[in-house]
Amino acid sequence: MKKRYFLIFILAALLILTALAATFLSGCSDRHGPLLFDDTLPMVCADLDTHIRVSAAGEPQIVYAPYPDSTGYRYGPSIMYYADGSCDAWFSSNGNLGEWDWITARHSKNGVNFDQERIVLTPTPDSRDLFSCCDPGAVYFGGYYYLGYTSTIEEGGVCNNVFVARSKTVEGPYEKWNGSGWGGDPSPIIYYDENDKYYGAGEPSFVVVDDTLYIYYTWACPDGDCVRVATSDTGEDWPARLVYRGVAYVKSGNDSMDVAYVEDVGKFIGVTTLNRMTERSGIAITESDDGLHFKMTDFICEGFYQYCHSSGISRRPDGHVQLKDDIFIGYAFSNGDNSKNWGRWATAFQRVKLELYQGEVTESPPSVGIFRDNYFADPEGERPVIGISASELIIELYSGGSEHTVYTVKIDPAALYTYIDGSKDVKFYGYDQSLIRIKGNVIRSENKAGMTVVRASYKGHETLFKVFVHDSFPDFRNAFNKTVEEFTPRSEEYRIRMAEGHCPQIRGYARFSDNTWGETGGDAKMINYKKFPITYEVEDETVAVVNERGIITPLFAGETAVKVSFGEKSFTVMVIVTE
Repeated sequence: MKKRYFLIFILAALLILTALAATFLSGCSDRHGPLLFDDTLPMVCADLDTHIRVSAAGEPQIVYAPYPDSTGYRYGPSIMYYADGSCDAWFSSNGNLGEWDWITARHSKNGVNFDQERIVLTPTPDSRDLFSCCDPGAVYFGGYYYLGYTSTIEEGGVCNNVFVARSKTVEGPYEKWNGSGWGGDPSPIIYYDENDKYYGAGEPSFVVVDDTLYIYYTWACPDGDCVRVATSDTGEDWPARLVYRGVAYVKSGNDSMDVAYVEDVGKFIGVTTLNRMTERSGIAITESDDGLHFKMTDFICEGFYQYCHSSGISRRPDGHVQLKDDIFIGYAFSNGDNSKNWGRWATAFQRVKLELYQGEVTESPPSVGIFRDNYFADPEGERPVIGISASELIIELYSGGSEHTVYTVKIDPAALYTYIDGSKDVKFYGYDQSLIRIKGNVIRSENKAGMTVVRASYKGHETLFKVFVHDSFPDFRNAFNKTVEEFTPRSEEYRIRMAEGHCPQIRGYARFSDNTWGETGGDAKMINYKKFPITYEVEDETVAVVNERGIITPLFAGETAVKVSFGEKSFTVMVIVTE
């Protein structure tokens, strides 16, 4: 009998502890989903005569400052706040090991004091985002945080594309959109298909209104520099159904645009920095009644630091704001001395007030921003660990027992690293054990060729790297006499409107016998057209012509096939030109 009562007591205690744990976890907005708002206002039609004025409220708060002995930045913040007054913010930060930018995140319980940051998104080695994860744009719906970002396979920061990853929590792990689903190597959701010498597409911002997802992104090509907009539904595979809706805003020297939907008046507003990185810099405000067409309505400097750039406005999880909300604008800034402080930028958050007025659009009175000279962090004290990385992102082995020692490094806020002593503290997992075995930090190949992803963890931080196992030693990357094994089109159809003046570039994806790969048509990291000539055979040259770099020039309305050949491989694409 006593044993029965004891078991009942244990069971009851477990139930109570489970209930308490569930209650505790439900209140942790930073780890277990945001505390959503329940005061959403009914949809209203935008009044064409009602406009929004934005003004600074109080002093700017520096949330990040670089160390005086190293480069450092946290630019382009994407800021999300919740019903309990807490918020999360994502930033572009320094990368390392050949990767330009990583994305970090910080949490605040009160919107003022932020916890220590951590690295939450990095490039996937040997993939289409191999150089960077930067320019974060965050939104929450359907139980996931979606984090858009900019990246490229091209050296020099050009030919960028827009990517997206998702996670159940701010801290991750994030799974990237792969073209048909989530996880694995990433594929762009916005693909830049014009001259690869230009910046391309990037710097996304997301807003959900009435179950429609609006995606704003920059597009810089030979024919202009603008913010475009695409829309989709909010289903789980929404990147597969994006529809391009046109040019939302011509930048005219402005930065990228972060957009919010103001529920009180049914309008969209965008924030962007004008005269970026100069003493005349400030925050430009844009408005839209439909979310598709924006115009500049205000320009404010007062209350903001000079030499600012890359701004973002705080928003609810779905990208909305209300006039009563505690709203702030984040931005990076410096003292203007680019000879010493390029890439050494601080980040400030400035609370702002949104007010309505009627009639014609009027700008705020002319003003100047605040000059801040000494903005560096105190170098004293031990620098915290914000993430980890492998000492090598790609490891090459050959089958039959070749070995390689991999080291794991701790990353500090300046992206400087120190080796982790003691491999027992680092756990490797998730890899294909038919290809490799890992003992301590020594990787040994098995009797099989292939590729596997290895994940490493250390005190709550995670990273990944790739291991390639080749059939034999001479087949390592960059081998001589390599051949083209695969050659497929990035796009199978190119539609060109002559009135728009845009000239797409036909690109192919090529993989070689040594497992190296790239896109054809480029001048640098991509397969260089001078070293690897591609031929383009246009069936009807009265419709269009294609130059040696694959750039299409439309001539007359119609359609024509273009055969693209690389070595012994080829494919055919269609070019359709309309008036």
